[in-house]
Amino acid sequence: MLNNLLAHTGQPAAPHDVWTAWHLHPVLLFALVGAVWLHRKGSVGSGRPADVWRARAFMSAVAVLAVALVSPLERMAAALASAHMVQHVLIVLVAAPLFAASAPGSRLLRGSPLLVRRAPSHLRRLWLGSSRAALPTNPATVWLLHVATLWTWHSAAAYDAAVRSGAVHAIEHVTFLATAILLWRVMIGGRGGNVPGGLALLLIFGTAMASVLLSVLLTFATEPWYDAYTTTTGVWGLDPLADQQLAGVLMWVPAGMIYMGIGLSLFVSWIHRSERATG
Repeated sequence: MLNNLLAHTGQPAAPHDVWTAWHLHPVLLFALVGAVWLHRKGSVGSGRPADVWRARAFMSAVAVLAVALVSPLERMAAALASAHMVQHVLIVLVAAPLFAASAPGSRLLRGSPLLVRRAPSHLRRLWLGSSRAALPTNPATVWLLHVATLWTWHSAAAYDAAVRSGAVHAIEHVTFLATAILLWRVMIGGRGGNVPGGLALLLIFGTAMASVLLSVLLTFATEPWYDAYTTTTGVWGLDPLADQQLAGVLMWVPAGMIYMGIGLSLFVSWIHRSERATG
């Protein structure tokens, strides 16, 4: 039953029906709309510039998740490794840092039902993921956790299972998002706190290198890694190997540019903080 609830809707999308192939699953829509509703309810009366910016970051993150998981991209991901890679880039490198920067825990709590607000504080914090004690914040731990997740899901067995099983596919996306948020909240702040600027840059560099190495292996492979796409890429004018290589390029170039952009932003912020501290 769970697999039916979470599976890709219908058959993999083909070019002629791609714009009608929306993934309007009630569980997913409920989660996205519910998150927006709780956050907006909890944001009433918060008019400070920082609160407004964080609210916009949260809403943007939800919108990016909708593009990745509700739009026709979800059905395309059942047919193309390259489309699946676009999903991963959106989840890990766009939605996750926006969620981390928005630090939504307190607003989600204020918007939650009275029963949740009255729950013991440690249970509330565990549910909302806003307690340092509830979630790992050690830089090395969260880095290893995210990189291990990235590489594990791109192994042939795990990747094929995610494409063929809706339940496994959902777990894949949840673990990508969760471990990425943990990593970004350590690097760019939020309730997990900031690490020193130099360490944040090292984490960005290490994560980018782990991603680049995987993308190089995908791009320069001489045979396809994933059996799940053996019969689905032809209608898109690609053979499975070319599709995989395109996925590798997407992980390499656009994702690398995002890592570089965020890294440069962190570097400039670090320099400015250092100048203020010494000035």
